[in-house]
Amino acid sequence: MRLTKSHVVSGVLAVALLGATATAWYFAAQARTPAQRAEETAEPDDSIITVKVDQDQLIDTLEFEAVLDRTGDYSVPAPAAPEGIETALASKIPIEVGDEVKAGTVLLEVSGRPMIALEGAVPAYRDLTEGDTGPDVEQLQLALQQIYGTPKTGTFDSRTVSDLKKLYDHAGYDHATTSEEVATEGEDTGTEGDTEGEGDTEGDENTGGAQTTTVERVVLPASEVVFLPDLPMQVSKINAQQSAPVTSEQPVMVLASGDWKLEAKLDEETASELSKAGDGAELEYGDGPLEGLEVGGFELEVREEAGETDEWTGEEGEPVEVTYAVFSFDAEAIEGIDDLAPGEEQEVTLVRARSAEDALIVPLSALWTDAEDRTMITVVDEDGENERHVEVDVTLRHEGRGVVVPVEGELAAGEEVVIAWRDRGNG
Repeated sequence: MRLTKSHVVSGVLAVALLGATATAWYFAAQARTPAQRAEETAEPDDSIITVKVDQDQLIDTLEFEAVLDRTGDYSVPAPAAPEGIETALASKIPIEVGDEVKAGTVLLEVSGRPMIALEGAVPAYRDLTEGDTGPDVEQLQLALQQIYGTPKTGTFDSRTVSDLKKLYDHAGYDHATTSEEVATEGEDTGTEGDTEGEGDTEGDENTGGAQTTTVERVVLPASEVVFLPDLPMQVSKINAQQSAPVTSEQPVMVLASGDWKLEAKLDEETASELSKAGDGAELEYGDGPLEGLEVGGFELEVREEAGETDEWTGEEGEPVEVTYAVFSFDAEAIEGIDDLAPGEEQEVTLVRARSAEDALIVPLSALWTDAEDRTMITVVDEDGENERHVEVDVTLRHEGRGVVVPVEGELAAGEEVVIAWRDRGNG
């Protein structure tokens, strides 16, 4: 199609008109009256944040943790490495915290060999070999007697050997043995004599000398038996770690026995509060095995403990005094007491104060102090246009809330009190 000069002129005029119209619309949209501009540049109205006055009971509490444990414990030392092994490793940990330990229980496997629990007052101090005698053999026989009826003879005899083999078979391990060369003398095996009616018979004469025989004897290595003063016991703590070395720096585990006890290591604030409350302290059990049970009496004990060890020098700090609260309770009242493990945590709550059940409660952020050092709150009406100041006494505080009693002015549940101002002053 061919454009004429008139067509070009008409197009330019249309574009110019369109641009002028858009510009006019833009400036018209941006135009403001003086009143409008004043309104837009004026400071915004103050705004406030309010909450309703609550009517309820406020309880001031202090919570702390106690630990359920046993009255007696026994630290199981790390055994020596088995013969021919440079470093002893925990090759198997067959028990867990809370498990019962009785005669014959394998406490730990070290480099493939067991540590078997037996009852006895004296720790094993030597390897016992078949044929040995002594009080430690008697202790072994008395321990085996509880399981297999082994007689006490004081000699590591054939019956003791047989019962020790049963112990190892039951534990799932081969018993240990040792071999030694024993000198034996030759025996006269010839006979000489005659029988009437049958003629004379000359016997052969054996003049053999001394001989050596290899004898295999059963051994109980000292590293494979743990004599415990009281059985059954319970696993309280396990320090050994799977496939890690066991060393003499710490016991491989701690076993517990005796009555159950509940005690709490207290910080200074809690110790002070319990001391002030004395026998009249109101205590409650929270989360833990004793939840729902009534708290019995308690005693405060001050114990001396080692101070913190300097991480640079390794030196122990000066001894410090620590206060413990020891609680009395009926263990039989605890449901599932037989399944509990030493070290179970129990939450304890000390009730320091209670308000009336219909007390007026506000956030502590609603409180402010006037020029006369009076504690005040600001109450606003429903539309937020009118406010009044009410002087109050705060009779109880707990976790950011307070019980208030009007001193001058009136206050009712459900009224709105100011807890923050926005854009007021320079805020």
